[in-house]
Amino acid sequence: MKPAAFRNKLFIYAPMAVSLTILAWLIAPNAGSLLDTLKDADPWWLTLSLSCSFASYAFMGLSLWEVLRILGWPLNFLETSGISFVSTTVNYFFSSGGISGFATRAHLLSRRNVPYGTSVTSSVVLTVFIYLVLAAIIVEGMFLQILKTNEFGRSFVEGVAGGGFVMSFALALILLFFHEELRHSWSRKIFKIINHLIYFFSKREIPHESFLKFEEQLNSGIQTIHSRKYELPKVVAYVAADWVCNILVLFFAFKAVGVTMGASQLVIGFAFGMIMTVIPILPGGLGAMEAAMTAAYSQMGIGVGHALAASLLFRLFYYIVPSLASIPIYWGLQVSERRHYQFPKASVKNTAGKESENDG
Repeated sequence: MKPAAFRNKLFIYAPMAVSLTILAWLIAPNAGSLLDTLKDADPWWLTLSLSCSFASYAFMGLSLWEVLRILGWPLNFLETSGISFVSTTVNYFFSSGGISGFATRAHLLSRRNVPYGTSVTSSVVLTVFIYLVLAAIIVEGMFLQILKTNEFGRSFVEGVAGGGFVMSFALALILLFFHEELRHSWSRKIFKIINHLIYFFSKREIPHESFLKFEEQLNSGIQTIHSRKYELPKVVAYVAADWVCNILVLFFAFKAVGVTMGASQLVIGFAFGMIMTVIPILPGGLGAMEAAMTAAYSQMGIGVGHALAASLLFRLFYYIVPSLASIPIYWGLQVSERRHYQFPKASVKNTAGKESENDG
């Protein structure tokens, strides 16, 4: 096997092996109580949990669609939602700190004539809002725990560290996005990373000579965001609704296994689980998220079997089922590409207040 091929396989399978090892270590000693709990799960609550999962992905699609509209590229809503769906689930298989999904989104949007600069701008804007809302959830969970326990133990330190990391990442993106000199320096590095990942997934590359055009598109997109910033609250609302639905997936998973909890308990455990999902070496925080949620909820007096069952149901409904659903969605996106090649977009001006002549 060639060294490059070996590295690619190692990049994919090694993190998955680590995650599965953590899951096996977590499940094995609790297998009996876990199976008993899952056997008695209520189908009605399971259905609601799964429904909230797809509602969450729908809000992701709405947020991407709205940002693209603001940037002057209003695509068909169903196609945009499909692109958001597929690019999000890619991260659950390839642990790359979100970059693999970022590159997949840029590739799929480019097949619909959306410039790479616009794809980057939209992705950065969404990532900033997603992480800022997540940081708020983590901080809220941390302070709720303090109010309930009046303790400043290890979990408090973990909460501070997790919230600080997420907030720092979001603020770093904001700085890179709006500081012209830093943006110019890092845009070259980001361009190379995206190009490498696009080649990894599609065996295609962005020509190097296109970088200046890409940078021009990026600057144009940033100027557009500046000029139309008062339209961004709608995007923030969609991102917040996405996180609410995300939390409800877990809430209904607990209801399915016979556990009803208050909002504070729910948010605390959810926050600790989400801290683990930002670990870049694990795909979707697989294993680490389940361990963190189980530990957090078991410390609140919920049985380990019930806490583990709910966290695994959350993984199933929010990660695994959508990942499987993304396969036919991706196929549908491939089919819909033909329309864009047969009827390419008319002249589209990606400037403030001017939208495309073809609204998709």
